[in-house]
Amino acid sequence: MFLDLTGESVALLTLVALLAGVVDAIVGGGGLLQLPFLLAVLPGFGPATPLGVNKAVSALGNLASAAVYRRRNPGARVDGRLLAWAGAVAVAGAVTGALVAASLSVRALRPVVIAVLVTVLWLVVSGRLARAAEAEPVAPPGRRARLPLAASSWVIGLYDGAVGPATGSFLLLAHQRVLGRSLVDSLGTVKAVQCCMNLGGAAVLLCAGPTSWPLIALLGLANTAGSALGARLTLRRGDAFVRAVLVLAVLAATGKLVHDQWF
Repeated sequence: MFLDLTGESVALLTLVALLAGVVDAIVGGGGLLQLPFLLAVLPGFGPATPLGVNKAVSALGNLASAAVYRRRNPGARVDGRLLAWAGAVAVAGAVTGALVAASLSVRALRPVVIAVLVTVLWLVVSGRLARAAEAEPVAPPGRRARLPLAASSWVIGLYDGAVGPATGSFLLLAHQRVLGRSLVDSLGTVKAVQCCMNLGGAAVLLCAGPTSWPLIALLGLANTAGSALGARLTLRRGDAFVRAVLVLAVLAATGKLVHDQWF
């Protein structure tokens, strides 16, 4: 039923899924917490099983947080056709990234990703990100935003399929800049697009290895509860809270990549 896992392992994964949902709803990066535990608990099933479970569970959590942001925060609502366009392009990018990752060395990609993460951290800490958000958006919401939003979604989807860490954070920064919105308002669109990417990745990975739908349902329920809690917390605390968690998420992603690359 649960891939022959012990009760203790299932309980641990459920708790981790709950915490990952909280983190992911606030700023993205919940997979940094959830995936290592899945890899540790499911070592005998190959990478496709833990990766697929992680994507499927994260998709449910992102769907829950997107619903909360859309329902409770009118500023998070955008044209549904714009979201559908960005989501479809992001899925295409994620699939392309997965194909690229199959033919390239991840070790060769990590230094580039680390440099990007350090740049993002500098932009946030220095305040340049906040000043950029106050500037005119790249394109106003509507049809003119379709191309820049799709372009950024494709590039980040490509990154998600090839590497992965901090995808939600990158989406958050891109949507904030393209649509000229606050971090909190941007989260509504980000979670919807990220859900699309998760579903696309899960569909491919779950077909490549054994899986347990009861386990996915249990962890998905926990992740959904955490995501709803994280979304409500974000709406109460505002941009300053999101920015602080963003810094922590980027630091965690950078630390993990540095460890994987050189230690």
